[in-house]
Amino acid sequence: MTVKGMIFNIAHYAVHDGPGIRTTVFLKGCPARCLWCCSPQSQSFTAERSLSGERIFGRELTAEELFAEVRRDAPFWRRSGGGVTLSGGEVMAQPDFAAAFLDLCRAHNVHTAIESCLFASLETVTRIAERTDFIQFDLKAMEPSLHRRLTSLGNENILENAAALLRSGKPVLVRFPLIPGLNDTEENLRATGLFLEGARAGVSLEILRYHRMGVGLYEELGRRYPLPDVEPPTDDEYARAKKILSDYKIMVL
Repeated sequence: MTVKGMIFNIAHYAVHDGPGIRTTVFLKGCPARCLWCCSPQSQSFTAERSLSGERIFGRELTAEELFAEVRRDAPFWRRSGGGVTLSGGEVMAQPDFAAAFLDLCRAHNVHTAIESCLFASLETVTRIAERTDFIQFDLKAMEPSLHRRLTSLGNENILENAAALLRSGKPVLVRFPLIPGLNDTEENLRATGLFLEGARAGVSLEILRYHRMGVGLYEELGRRYPLPDVEPPTDDEYARAKKILSDYKIMVL
């Protein structure tokens, strides 16, 4: 049976979504509702139209159709050591489509990466991970009630999946979104460092600074931006977080 998936964008010549120059495919649909999400058009699993009617977010296609589109970038992948990255939304929320597409990439010797929040069963994470060369995932908050308040989801299975990936030796990059006043407490930062150190000493952790670049998209969709009063972290706030996390046996980027 042909597997179809829902995407909302393809970014060509991306340089922050894995090694080399990459083509990043953004899958549509996410179980989380992170307060700072900069891509509200990524959340719904169905296509949607902007208030003006001028933009449609989302289109359905097969894994084969998607691969035919992205493979046009193959010369850039070869020259730079790049490949294809699946992002979202949430990759694990469309596992059959993701697996079919990743299998096509592997059959054509294309380097693959994914970006995920790891909210899925361990079986699903394992299924996708074994088809992927490089994995980037977020750790947003360690305490379950805080994680639920910030994202609408508990994090018990997220931490289980993260620990399994870290202990597997799979090439990974962990990302921590730094949101002032929400997840930047010393307690949360130290819990994050301790968790990573215990699961894989030396793992790379990238601190992502909160930004407000998605505000206009909320307006386009007729939605209220959840954090109207939160400002991006200052240099001092960023340096403080980096200093705390650097107390642990991890590589803080």
